[in-house]
Amino acid sequence: MKNMNIGFIFAIGAAMIWGLAYAIDQKILSNISPITLLFISSLLAAIITLPFVISSSNNLKGLMGSGKTILLLIIVSGVLATLANFLIFSSIKNLNASLASIIEIAYPFFVVLFSFIFFRSSLNIYFFIGGMLIFIGSIVIIKFA
Repeated sequence: MKNMNIGFIFAIGAAMIWGLAYAIDQKILSNISPITLLFISSLLAAIITLPFVISSSNNLKGLMGSGKTILLLIIVSGVLATLANFLIFSSIKNLNASLASIIEIAYPFFVVLFSFIFFRSSLNIYFFIGGMLIFIGSIVIIKFA
Protein backbone atom coordinates (compact mmCIF):
# COMPACT_ATOMS: atom_id res chain seq x y z
CA MET A 1 0.00 0.00 0.00
CA LYS A 2 2.90 2.36 0.75
CA ASN A 3 4.26 2.03 -2.82
CA MET A 4 0.78 2.66 -4.18
CA ASN A 5 0.47 5.90 -2.17
CA ILE A 6 3.85 7.18 -3.33
CA GLY A 7 2.92 6.16 -6.86
CA PHE A 8 -0.17 8.39 -6.69
CA ILE A 9 1.91 11.27 -5.35
CA PHE A 10 4.43 10.86 -8.16
CA ALA A 11 1.65 10.71 -10.78
CA ILE A 12 -0.06 13.85 -9.45
CA GLY A 13 3.29 15.61 -9.27
CA ALA A 14 4.02 14.66 -12.87
CA ALA A 15 0.60 15.93 -13.98
CA MET A 16 1.17 19.25 -12.23
CA ILE A 17 4.66 19.65 -13.69
CA TRP A 18 3.46 18.71 -17.19
CA GLY A 19 0.69 21.29 -16.84
CA LEU A 20 3.22 23.99 -15.98
CA ALA A 21 5.60 22.83 -18.73
CA TYR A 22 2.83 22.95 -21.39
CA ALA A 23 1.91 26.50 -20.37
CA ILE A 24 5.57 27.58 -20.57
CA ASP A 25 6.06 25.67 -23.84
CA GLN A 26 3.20 27.63 -25.42
CA LYS A 27 5.07 30.86 -24.70
CA ILE A 28 8.40 29.44 -25.94
CA LEU A 29 6.85 28.03 -29.13
CA SER A 30 5.64 31.47 -30.20
CA ASN A 31 9.33 32.23 -30.90
CA ILE A 32 10.99 28.93 -31.88
CA SER A 33 10.14 25.77 -33.79
CA PRO A 34 8.98 22.53 -32.12
CA ILE A 35 12.10 20.70 -33.33
CA THR A 36 14.37 23.33 -31.75
CA LEU A 37 12.52 23.08 -28.43
CA LEU A 38 12.69 19.28 -28.64
CA PHE A 39 16.45 19.40 -29.18
CA ILE A 40 17.04 21.82 -26.32
CA SER A 41 14.76 19.84 -23.98
CA SER A 42 16.48 16.57 -24.87
CA LEU A 43 19.92 18.09 -24.39
CA LEU A 44 18.95 19.49 -20.98
CA ALA A 45 17.44 16.15 -19.95
CA ALA A 46 20.67 14.37 -20.89
CA ILE A 47 22.81 16.87 -18.97
CA ILE A 48 20.58 16.70 -15.88
CA THR A 49 20.31 12.90 -15.78
CA LEU A 50 23.88 11.99 -16.80
CA PRO A 51 25.39 12.45 -13.31
CA PHE A 52 22.71 10.21 -11.78
CA VAL A 53 23.32 7.46 -14.35
CA ILE A 54 27.09 7.67 -13.94
CA SER A 55 26.91 7.64 -10.13
CA SER A 56 24.78 4.52 -10.13
CA SER A 57 26.89 1.91 -11.87
CA ASN A 58 24.32 -0.74 -10.92
CA ASN A 59 21.91 0.81 -13.43
CA LEU A 60 24.39 0.44 -16.29
CA LYS A 61 25.37 -3.09 -15.26
CA GLY A 62 21.71 -4.06 -15.03
CA LEU A 63 21.04 -2.54 -18.43
CA MET A 64 23.85 -4.44 -20.08
CA GLY A 65 22.65 -7.69 -18.53
CA SER A 66 18.99 -7.17 -19.37
CA GLY A 67 19.07 -8.85 -22.76
CA LYS A 68 18.48 -7.82 -26.34
CA THR A 69 14.70 -7.61 -26.01
CA ILE A 70 14.84 -5.04 -23.21
CA LEU A 71 17.52 -3.03 -25.02
CA LEU A 72 15.38 -3.01 -28.16
CA LEU A 73 12.32 -1.93 -26.16
CA ILE A 74 14.35 0.89 -24.59
CA ILE A 75 15.37 2.13 -28.04
CA VAL A 76 11.81 1.88 -29.37
CA SER A 77 10.48 3.66 -26.26
CA GLY A 78 13.04 6.45 -26.65
CA VAL A 79 12.19 6.95 -30.32
CA LEU A 80 8.45 6.96 -29.57
CA ALA A 81 8.89 9.40 -26.66
CA THR A 82 10.90 11.73 -28.90
CA LEU A 83 8.26 11.56 -31.62
CA ALA A 84 5.47 12.11 -29.07
CA ASN A 85 7.25 15.16 -27.64
CA PHE A 86 7.72 16.60 -31.13
CA LEU A 87 4.04 16.02 -31.92
CA ILE A 88 2.82 17.63 -28.70
CA PHE A 89 5.15 20.63 -29.16
CA SER A 90 3.79 20.97 -32.72
CA SER A 91 0.24 20.69 -31.42
CA ILE A 92 0.84 23.34 -28.74
CA LYS A 93 2.34 25.66 -31.36
CA ASN A 94 -0.58 25.20 -33.77
CA LEU A 95 -3.46 25.08 -31.28
CA ASN A 96 -2.56 26.19 -27.77
CA ALA A 97 -1.43 24.44 -24.60
CA SER A 98 -4.94 24.02 -23.18
CA LEU A 99 -6.52 22.53 -26.29
CA ALA A 100 -3.50 20.36 -27.11
CA SER A 101 -3.50 18.92 -23.59
CA ILE A 102 -7.23 18.17 -23.71
CA ILE A 103 -6.81 16.20 -26.92
CA GLU A 104 -3.65 14.48 -25.72
CA ILE A 105 -5.33 13.37 -22.48
CA ALA A 106 -6.78 10.46 -24.46
CA TYR A 107 -3.42 8.71 -24.15
CA PRO A 108 -4.47 6.52 -21.16
CA PHE A 109 -6.97 4.79 -23.45
CA PHE A 110 -4.15 4.01 -25.87
CA VAL A 111 -1.90 2.80 -23.04
CA VAL A 112 -4.54 0.23 -22.12
CA LEU A 113 -5.17 -0.71 -25.76
CA PHE A 114 -1.49 -1.14 -26.68
CA SER A 115 -0.70 -2.93 -23.41
CA PHE A 116 -3.42 -5.43 -24.29
CA ILE A 117 -2.35 -5.81 -27.94
CA PHE A 118 1.40 -6.12 -27.36
CA PHE A 119 1.69 -7.52 -23.84
CA ARG A 120 -1.66 -9.25 -23.31
CA SER A 121 -2.50 -7.27 -20.17
CA SER A 122 -6.00 -7.75 -18.85
CA LEU A 123 -8.94 -5.59 -19.87
CA ASN A 124 -12.28 -5.05 -18.23
CA ILE A 125 -15.39 -2.98 -18.78
CA TYR A 126 -14.06 -0.14 -16.59
CA PHE A 127 -11.25 0.56 -19.04
CA PHE A 128 -13.77 0.95 -21.85
CA ILE A 129 -16.10 3.11 -19.76
CA GLY A 130 -13.18 5.31 -18.68
CA GLY A 131 -11.89 5.56 -22.24
CA MET A 132 -15.31 6.61 -23.51
CA LEU A 133 -15.56 9.23 -20.76
CA ILE A 134 -12.16 10.63 -21.72
CA PHE A 135 -13.17 10.94 -25.38
CA ILE A 136 -16.61 12.36 -24.55
CA GLY A 137 -15.06 14.89 -22.15
CA SER A 138 -12.52 15.95 -24.76
CA ILE A 139 -15.23 16.38 -27.38
CA VAL A 140 -17.38 18.45 -25.02
CA ILE A 141 -14.48 20.75 -24.18
CA ILE A 142 -13.36 21.12 -27.81
CA LYS A 143 -16.91 21.70 -29.08
CA PHE A 144 -18.04 24.17 -26.42
CA ALA A 145 -14.85 25.90 -25.28
